Amino acid sequence: MIRGALLAALCTVSVVGGTARAEVQLFAPETLSAWVDVRAVSADGEPSWRTAYGDNVEQGGFGKLRYGHETKFDLAQAAINWKPRLADTVTAYVLAQYTPGSLTDFGVSEAYIKWKPVPASDLRWSVRFGQMFPPVSMEHDGPGWSVSRTITPSAINSWIGEEVLVDGLELTVRKTVLGQDLALTGAVFTGNDTAGTILSWRGWALHDVASDRSSRLPLPSGDRQGWYRLFGDYQAPFTTPMAEVDGHVGDYLRLDWRPPAPVAFNLEYYANHADPQAVRHIQWGWDTTFWNLGVQAKPAPRTEILAQYMKGRTGTGWPVGNGLWAVDTDYDAAYLLASQSLGAAKLSGRIDYFAVKDNSKRPVDDNTDKGCAATVAYIRPVGDHLDLAVEAMNVRSNHPARVIHALAAHQSQAQLQIALKLHL
Repeated sequence: MIRGALLAALCTVSVVGGTARAEVQLFAPETLSAWVDVRAVSADGEPSWRTAYGDNVEQGGFGKLRYGHETKFDLAQAAINWKPRLADTVTAYVLAQYTPGSLTDFGVSEAYIKWKPVPASDLRWSVRFGQMFPPVSMEHDGPGWSVSRTITPSAINSWIGEEVLVDGLELTVRKTVLGQDLALTGAVFTGNDTAGTILSWRGWALHDVASDRSSRLPLPSGDRQGWYRLFGDYQAPFTTPMAEVDGHVGDYLRLDWRPPAPVAFNLEYYANHADPQAVRHIQWGWDTTFWNLGVQAKPAPRTEILAQYMKGRTGTGWPVGNGLWAVDTDYDAAYLLASQSLGAAKLSGRIDYFAVKDNSKRPVDDNTDKGCAATVAYIRPVGDHLDLAVEAMNVRSNHPARVIHALAAHQSQAQLQIALKLHL
């Protein structure tokens, strides 16, 4: 269904592009950008969730940060962003990235076409279709779906980067009414049937590793883990965020409101409508929904405040009574971020809260997760093509499943990163 809609949209854009007779720009300085991000890192506490227990990256764990129990220099990311113009009102967007240390180091994170017709009135609209992150994050407003105020995004938007990547057809309509800017965005999508897997079995995390089409995220390792005790070899030791398991179509709807004041609000509802009992390629469907509320304010010309709150539910497996699934969790998270511009530099601070509540089979598979984090970051350009960022983080969390690996359920971890980002 969705693929047919995307094909029809492509044909429509081709016709519109031909009618516009615009100069096509495929490869020009303004259509190509690239960057390399290298870091010096020092982190204590438990190892990263990506490489926690052994040299095999598939042996994941419960670490809350990108790094853990290590001091090193690291190539964090190398990326190319291609934004060709296909017509006056039609553009494309492709982001390819290399992220060492992942199960799949290289992949395409986003690849979509956008059609934004010239408005004939104060009603404005645009269409996106292809592979994309839904418009949830308020932090990822930098080039190539990157954050611009810190190195590490909040727990909410780290999870969006992990598990909420879709093949979608999205429509946005905007209008100004009595001095208030209103926008309504709606989309249908396929894929993303496994969203909720890593959030339930690992818990929340804070890091800047975004998934791509071929990504595989490692589950906590060991045959004593709840996921293995419940599903055994019928669940892979990793999750693939863009898996299509049941053929159902998901959707999301977002409302933006900007009154005539230095503040803006957004409210979004997401549902993937996955079948919790569907299995394909040892990946289960997870029926995942969430509400997300966002607020952005500028109380002073050089001061910015961001806040988000997310609340949702996810489940998979088989019915166990009382409307619950074999794995059934409620989750919520929030953050408050303040950023101050200091000339060309930015100084930002953020506090995070996050929690997962396990609703079923806790004696076998306890997915309880609760914690908080504090982040301070300083970012400034040090040349026309080079940015410097320094970030310190501390996270405290309680995750009972850690005891399976002879770890204390309560963990505290600090991480310091110094990043140099070279723009090519």
